[in-house]
Amino acid sequence: MNRTHRILLVDDERPCLRMLKRILTPLPDCEIDAFTSAHIALEKSTQSDYDIVISDYMMPEMDGITFLKKFMQSQPRTSRIIVSSYCTKESLYGAVNEAQVIRYIEKPCDEHALRTIISQIFAERTQTQPTSRASEMLGIIQNQEHMIENQAREIERLKRSVA
Repeated sequence: MNRTHRILLVDDERPCLRMLKRILTPLPDCEIDAFTSAHIALEKSTQSDYDIVISDYMMPEMDGITFLKKFMQSQPRTSRIIVSSYCTKESLYGAVNEAQVIRYIEKPCDEHALRTIISQIFAERTQTQPTSRASEMLGIIQNQEHMIENQAREIERLKRSVA
């Protein structure tokens, strides 16, 4: 059974959101949330986990770098992409250095290229991330139990050597 991937889209221009959603909708096992407000998108991110967030760079209430930096605080493992029809070298550096953006995509987006990028990210996430937070925590607990057992054996060995 395939895992459903979640994408968050943020762009103040509705036509751009519709275009991105139309491009990404054919991807299998994919849910898409789209918002014209960065503030509302940030509120939604406290209620839902996302695999990928795609944000426009130039938005009136909050630029894309600021949005992605704030988003990163609550969901640091989410892959971040910025889209823009105009981006300077300085803003690209800011996106990469401050918001740890993994991709910059120029508008208008090439449909095939965007689907390929998203599919690659999904494949990488599936291969490298635990299936759930519970399985990750289980691994940590098992490692701690193993360390405790080793420490208990060492304490017993030291007690025998002193006696």
